Amino acid sequence: MASDDTTTMLDEAGEQAVRLMLSKLNDHDVTVIFEIVGGAGSIGDLAAEAMKDRDIDL
Repeated sequence: MASDDTTTMLDEAGEQAVRLMLSKLNDHDVTVIFEIVGGAGSIGDLAAEAMKDRDIDL
């Protein structure tokens, strides 16, 4: 689980890489990523966006 005092900052290339990774994962794995980061930070935001775009429910 993600720590409350941890902030993940992504540069443009990192953000593109995470978006690509999320696009290759199945729906379950996207929710796992979201849960691992606790829905927080840049990765949590990108996972939430992917879940919304793909209509994935937790």
